[in-house]
Amino acid sequence: MIILRDICRKLKLMEKINKKMKKYLKKLIYTLPLIFAIILTTLFYFLNRTIPYGDGVLEMSILKEKAEVIRDNEGIPHIKAKNADDAYKVLGYLMASERLFQMEMLRRVGSGTLSEIIGKKGLEIDKTFRTLGLRRHFVEKIKREGLPKEMQDKMESFFAGVNFFVENENLPIEFVLGGFKPEKFTIYDSYAVVGYMAYSFAAFLRHDLLMDKLKSSLSDEMWNDLQIEPHKNTVMTASVHRELKNIFKAFEDLNNTFGGFEGSNAWALNSTKTKSKRAMLASDPHIGYSLPGIWFEAHLKVEDPAEPFEIYGHFLPNIPFAVMAHDKKKGWGITISYLDDMDFYKETFSESGNETIFEGEEIPLRRISEVIKVRGGEDIQLPVHISHNGPILDELIGDKGISMKWTYFLENNHPIQGFYKMGRANSFEEFKKGVSLVGSPGLNIIYADAEDNIARLNLGRYPKRNDFSDSRVVLDGATKNDAYKGYYKFEEMPHNINPESGFVASANNRPITANENFRGMWQPRDRFITLYSRLLLKNDWSIGDTMLLQTSVLNNENEWIRDLLVSDLSTVSLGKQEQEAFNALKDWDRQTFPNRVGASIYHQFIYHLTMNLIDELGEEERNQFCGLSARWYFLGRMLKREKAIWWDMKETSEVEDRKSVVLKSFKDTVKFLNKELGNEVKEWSWGKLHTIEFAHSLGKSFPLNKLLNLGPYPVMGAYNNINNFRKVGCLDGHKVKSGPSTRRIIDFSGPEKSYGILPLGISGHYLSPFFKNQMERFLSGKYRLQIMSDDLLEKFSKARLEIVPEYK
Repeated sequence: MIILRDICRKLKLMEKINKKMKKYLKKLIYTLPLIFAIILTTLFYFLNRTIPYGDGVLEMSILKEKAEVIRDNEGIPHIKAKNADDAYKVLGYLMASERLFQMEMLRRVGSGTLSEIIGKKGLEIDKTFRTLGLRRHFVEKIKREGLPKEMQDKMESFFAGVNFFVENENLPIEFVLGGFKPEKFTIYDSYAVVGYMAYSFAAFLRHDLLMDKLKSSLSDEMWNDLQIEPHKNTVMTASVHRELKNIFKAFEDLNNTFGGFEGSNAWALNSTKTKSKRAMLASDPHIGYSLPGIWFEAHLKVEDPAEPFEIYGHFLPNIPFAVMAHDKKKGWGITISYLDDMDFYKETFSESGNETIFEGEEIPLRRISEVIKVRGGEDIQLPVHISHNGPILDELIGDKGISMKWTYFLENNHPIQGFYKMGRANSFEEFKKGVSLVGSPGLNIIYADAEDNIARLNLGRYPKRNDFSDSRVVLDGATKNDAYKGYYKFEEMPHNINPESGFVASANNRPITANENFRGMWQPRDRFITLYSRLLLKNDWSIGDTMLLQTSVLNNENEWIRDLLVSDLSTVSLGKQEQEAFNALKDWDRQTFPNRVGASIYHQFIYHLTMNLIDELGEEERNQFCGLSARWYFLGRMLKREKAIWWDMKETSEVEDRKSVVLKSFKDTVKFLNKELGNEVKEWSWGKLHTIEFAHSLGKSFPLNKLLNLGPYPVMGAYNNINNFRKVGCLDGHKVKSGPSTRRIIDFSGPEKSYGILPLGISGHYLSPFFKNQMERFLSGKYRLQIMSDDLLEKFSKARLEIVPEYK
């Protein structure tokens, strides 16, 4: 009976609990929508309140005179001002109103202060930029030498506009979520972004150190096979033995989060090659994708009789002078030159460790103590040592005493001044003088003008090395044998000016005008060969023809590779599914539209073939090598050598040749695609593998990636296509990380009406009508107008904002 009473008591208690639970659940069910509504309302409030002004009147007390901003139907701002100072103040204000968080993050990247706001996740990037001292170099230089007054005035006006926005307007939601407010912006922040830009170009930072490490573990023959270009004299003076993962990780973090500069196409045609009989310029620089995109597009017009100025430019965040631009007389685009402007030295130290030794003499080290503030953690003390060659990389790589020599640190490197002069040049000769001011970052400038001049100019310096000095490995810092003999003058660089062919082109290839003294980490020749052959055969290029070429997804070089692979497979026995895949590969038209099955098979096949070829390398080294352009030169070289030693698989007792590894790689490909995309070969379309996602810098992990990022979307193109939507490295399948950051076409028969497109839109605000208004057109290869004509602007205007010094 006692047991029965206890059971009844417990049942009654459970019934009471259930009633209470039901009551609470009912309240929760009614409350959840309310909570959700409050969250949505709050989110909408913070997003909506920061959308920039469109129509109306804005009081901006720092202006001298009234200015006007007309937004065209794409949201591009057209600034009209009575004086240059006001024009740059308005430009700074507008850039901040659309891109303030991006500006904040990029200046922190370049200055090595990212950890202050994101914690330990930013440490590798901060250590890299503090050790290299890319911002510090220019801060010290400017304090010693100053800047040209007219340029400095415009830079200060630009940042006055930025700071006016910060002090007077609502900050974007990222600052609310992050719980911080940006500090005052200064002209040094321009140089922080230059440092970020130059670092992302610096492929040799990864290439040379990895090659030096591999030199000690491979035979000379195998090591030479991995190179982009052979060198007649390779002598090991030192060797990298330890980990390089911090160097590679910092680059990957930068590229995946903020968008590194990865490649580019650009070409210029003179009047003998165009339908309009005037010069034409086409440019599409390739940069890692981010949200928002990297370029801020704007049209400036200064109506000052004493100093008239007009330019339609693509600006980098925090830099007031366009990196790419055109006006009614000239225009230019950029590609990365990939010239080898960097070397590494093994330093010999004195007994005290306070000096390095060069030719028997002791040269004092410069010592700096950097303090990295870490949000949520203790400050990090970072010792920085600088030799006469450059910063010592002890904190970045496992091996000690290796310094980096780079043209970036030259005293006569004036990157901001160079772009300032290029934009204001009134003749080709003045433009060349602007280009000559820059020592780094290394670029090709593709130029065209209304006078029918065309050119590919080398922007950046290049060292004169000893004939026996092989810059692919770490050099000896103690002897003059590996020291530079000087630098090539601007006039000695391999420019290509007004050639007889009637065109110049660059796709990050070895310049056709460069002799054997110039070494570089050139991109594969595929894009250049396709471009060059198409441009050579046609003499009536129109804007429409150029659009089709700029968005081409046909790679001429794929033909011989595909045919060789098909030939090797044609004599072997294949399973039913393998035979279907083989037929799809054989019949593939070599175009990489999202619906092409052959593209999926080919590119996955190339991946497995490459990884099977380099099985002699460790897993980490294979992945690092796979991220270098050298992998494509290596693959092409091996495909032409059927019995090369690399074809022998490390883990088997047999001696394999090309055909056996091709067969294994094909079977690996079919197995992979069957697992990922199903057993129906016809369903293996390229767009299922080849997708693009525009990621916010805060959207790297769940759940913010679902809230902040756009995509993924299937996309055409591929690595080495002219339409170069491509992966970076081999760790993330075929997901697109880099590609055209804009496409521009200017015909000088009517430069007031040119054509372009951005990946997303001009705005960084999610609720702005100009946030992603260009995305669908960009992904499908379409264009929109770039307007410099008052009549066209009136026709296509969307909003008009009057900005006054004082509102009356």
